[in-house]
Amino acid sequence: MDTNALNNISYGLYVLTAADGGKLNGCIINTLSQVTSTPVRVSITVNKANFTCEMIQNSGSFNVSMLDQTADFSVFKHFGFASGRDTDKFADFEYKLADNGIPYIPGHTCAYLSGKVTESIDLGTHMMFIADVTAAEVLSDKAPMTYAYYHANVKPKPQAQASAGSGERWICNICGYIYEGHLPDDFICPLCKHGAADFSLMDDGKKEDADAPKKWVCSVCGYVYEGDLPEDFVCPICGVGADQFQPL
Repeated sequence: MDTNALNNISYGLYVLTAADGGKLNGCIINTLSQVTSTPVRVSITVNKANFTCEMIQNSGSFNVSMLDQTADFSVFKHFGFASGRDTDKFADFEYKLADNGIPYIPGHTCAYLSGKVTESIDLGTHMMFIADVTAAEVLSDKAPMTYAYYHANVKPKPQAQASAGSGERWICNICGYIYEGHLPDDFICPLCKHGAADFSLMDDGKKEDADAPKKWVCSVCGYVYEGDLPEDFVCPICGVGADQFQPL
């Protein structure tokens, strides 16, 4: 099965936000659907490993900021590459509070909505929340960010940095950035700012060793996993499941 086929489904990318016990948090999701029009009701799905999921289970409310095509990769890094359990994602990020006391993102966002949970469905690795829409506002006329647009135009592509004749390829273990050529000891990843110590050699231009461990890359954030990927694996960076990983 070629899971890349799923990238052609026209669904978007969103910042899901919650508030609980005086703490504000948010994460990236790609599942938001309207399920009924009377009442206006939506569904969202979020990985159980995400702190935002736990906060929604406690509070019963959330907001969804619908990102538009002006959102750059920094937005996805900010909300997708760190956990709200130990990071205050709103400490230095512009936001506004909706009437439900939960933040939404006014920049790079074409609309937002507020939801009040009416039903929770345990999907194993994820929770689905069915919610009544209690507020909604259009913020701009810019085109919404689709999953396909993100992969084609926003997510960084591997960049050739090699000097002529070098066959080495190095991948950042944190964000998936690929460097080609001999990696300098003082190299800093241009995406996540980690040093050379957090890079792994992908290959040396020779035929791959059949006994070498398998490598899998997260199609959402670029995290690389070595070995046989468990079916219940959850990406430690962005929280998506094994179905979002592809062989590297």
